Amino acid sequence: MKKWNAENQLLFSFVTRYTSNISHVLVAGGALIAVLFAVNFLTNDSPDRARIVRIQGNVAIERADMTIFPGVGALLNPQDRVRTGEGAFVEIAYDDALKDVMRIGANSRVVFESARIEKMTMLFMDKGEIKVKLDSLEKGSTFKVRTPVAIAGVRGTAFGVHLDHTQAQITDYESRIFVKGLTEDHLEMRDELLLNSGWKVQVAQFERPANVQMLSVGELSEWKAWLAEIDSLSKAQAVTSASSGGLASIQETLLQKPLDFLTTVRMKVSASPAILSMMLYAVLALGTGKVVERVWLS
Repeated sequence: MKKWNAENQLLFSFVTRYTSNISHVLVAGGALIAVLFAVNFLTNDSPDRARIVRIQGNVAIERADMTIFPGVGALLNPQDRVRTGEGAFVEIAYDDALKDVMRIGANSRVVFESARIEKMTMLFMDKGEIKVKLDSLEKGSTFKVRTPVAIAGVRGTAFGVHLDHTQAQITDYESRIFVKGLTEDHLEMRDELLLNSGWKVQVAQFERPANVQMLSVGELSEWKAWLAEIDSLSKAQAVTSASSGGLASIQETLLQKPLDFLTTVRMKVSASPAILSMMLYAVLALGTGKVVERVWLS
């Protein structure tokens, strides 16, 4: 009888310890799920977020009080200022299918008001050149580029803006765009010029857009060549490029697929409260961007 009691006492002790470990794991796992969903809610991330798909030369992102030198797959934040050097360019996609893509040319400075396309999307460019193709712009949405000289907006598909000091050239490659001059108080003029596909207009500072010209064969060929380059970037290549974005891509995965992430953790990581606690810290750090910033700055 004593032997039976001793065996049962040993079994009871083992079950108690095992149950205690499971409860710790469940608590830590529940906390991890809560943190993941909280971070996802606070950052309001979605799959359609601006990210770099091609880059050449000296390109920098000015964010708050720091300067980042990004690579392919890097994500953009609202109020990011993108700067390109001599002979450089960067191409930024708003979606994985590469339907909405922007090319920022050499010697440019562009400020992103938003990191995704919204009902009203605004960019500010005080130097350089950009081209935009928007194949999935929703009806009723407007995409604007503001310069110190003029404002160009599209409710259709594609246009380009080139700024040279006090002279801006607005080009309509497809669909129809509107162009407005700016007053000396830097306010939009009331009258707008509607530009048709295949035409461009020169706008001088503080003047209404009026000098309209047809695009040359060379300009149209250059535009079509760029579209062909974008089309050549298959969706598989875009996903591969995004995965090479380091911790920025890991952050996106954690925020968008928390349950898949936890399933992977359960299968590959031993159920240890200490390990889960370390993961909790990592997720919190990723959610606030501290880990990403440290890596980019190193």
